[in-house]
Amino acid sequence: MNKVTKEKAEQILNRFSLKKTDLRIHLIVLFLKEKKSLSQAEIIEELEKETGSVDRVSIYRNLNQLKTAGIVHEIENNKYVSCSHDCEKHAHVLLYCQSCEKHNEVKDHDKLNSFFKAMGGFQFLSANRAVFLKGICQSCAS
Repeated sequence: MNKVTKEKAEQILNRFSLKKTDLRIHLIVLFLKEKKSLSQAEIIEELEKETGSVDRVSIYRNLNQLKTAGIVHEIENNKYVSCSHDCEKHAHVLLYCQSCEKHNEVKDHDKLNSFFKAMGGFQFLSANRAVFLKGICQSCAS
């Protein structure tokens, strides 16, 4: 783990007022490095390579805390991606390629707010929830 990435992980934890533990730092660094979704099994495998042994229950508990904070998003059952930009609490809309597993988050919150207003002001998303649009990206489609 390089120093810059570790510092970024610590900044993220500070911004969300979460305790800085080695496991949380390792998890965030792993997500910062990956460009695709990670299953719980892949996360455990990567952490075992880095740290030796891992406590699976602690990983699950910490993933849930990171998800609740909005630092990571659960794409589907037990598959996670990092929030793709430094965000505060807001509605998230992610575009997810089911072929290459890359994702892109809609970052223009003014457009998202306009979208929700066009729906009659139906604000059904809480601060940490995400809407996923799943399909095939342009690169994979060609």
